[in-house]
Amino acid sequence: MKNEYPAVSDQRSAISRSPLVADGWLPMTASQVNPTSSLQHPASSTTLALTAGDPCGIGPEVILKALAARAIPPHVRLIVIGDHTVFASTAKRLRRPLPAWRVLPAREALSATLSEGFTFLDCGHPQVFRPGSSSMEAGKASLAYLSQAVALWRARRLHAMVTAPVTKWAVALTHPAFVGQTEYFASAMRVRDVAMMFVSEPLRVVLLTRHLPLQHVAHAITRPLIRTTLRLTSRILRERFHIRRPRLALCGLNPHAGEASQCGHEEARIMTPLLRALRKEGLICEGPFAADGFFAQMLHPAQGSQPTGRGSREYDAVVCAYHDQGLIPFKMVARDRGCQLTVGLPIIRTSPDHGTALDIAGRGAAHPGSMIYALQLAARLARGASAFR
Repeated sequence: MKNEYPAVSDQRSAISRSPLVADGWLPMTASQVNPTSSLQHPASSTTLALTAGDPCGIGPEVILKALAARAIPPHVRLIVIGDHTVFASTAKRLRRPLPAWRVLPAREALSATLSEGFTFLDCGHPQVFRPGSSSMEAGKASLAYLSQAVALWRARRLHAMVTAPVTKWAVALTHPAFVGQTEYFASAMRVRDVAMMFVSEPLRVVLLTRHLPLQHVAHAITRPLIRTTLRLTSRILRERFHIRRPRLALCGLNPHAGEASQCGHEEARIMTPLLRALRKEGLICEGPFAADGFFAQMLHPAQGSQPTGRGSREYDAVVCAYHDQGLIPFKMVARDRGCQLTVGLPIIRTSPDHGTALDIAGRGAAHPGSMIYALQLAARLARGASAFR
């Protein structure tokens, strides 16, 4: 199997090169794309699509548990996209009834009148999907759910979408160019620049690089990437979280943030000069900080200490160089009360901050907390409500 991660210096090239349209993944033409999503919807309801993710993973389970916990606000019209047989068998294992949703064949999605409440769009795959055993067919199904959500977006029928996790290697068995759902939506929606923000009440983390092997990270940390990510972060905090003057912190790439170039040059050569230039433009961003000390101060502030500019609560978001640098402290703080928000798309898109968890799929042990958070955050941001700081 081919490596699913692109060896690129800038992740934007993974999006621009991705043949999602050319090889028939998405039935789209340029005239169908709606880059501004300017349709005015009734203020009384918000339409949200929820894709099931890998049918062999924990996606169906956490969706059913989240809906049973009444995670959906009353103003939301929910469209679940998946295979109904998978949800029926999952509900049977969990010994709970299916939600009172209207089931429609997925082929009728664009012609049917969607009622208030819950609708299930059944993609009707004939395969039997076994929990914990993903496959090429499961990867195809996962991609079909995403394609259906994009079709609804293009038809201007959605305010937001929430996506359960997919198994990347299963999708890559038939579509080796697939990197992840974030890149998939960016290509489908003709967006060049996107970023992953992880949101919880005490902490927001944004990643400069996403699912990129560590051996490629240093080469990927460029001035354009940092500049674009900081600007995207500042903009979404202003426009969606209603923070007038967002304060950002940037963590360094190297141990001790390079330690005066004794432990790496990226901080001195790239990050510090760029931050100085961006501050002159009015963007508020400090750093680069040594990530270990920064997050240690956040988790265990010194007793009686005064604010030092190094605690994340003094910032509206923390931008981290690579995946584990940001996700380890985020998950320690957020646990099951946080999710991922894709920054830069023309629609609100959230997802749980965990994977398909094939090792526990089918056991009924999956915690729905992150899915609940993703649903509630998507509904709130799409409605334009002021999000917490």
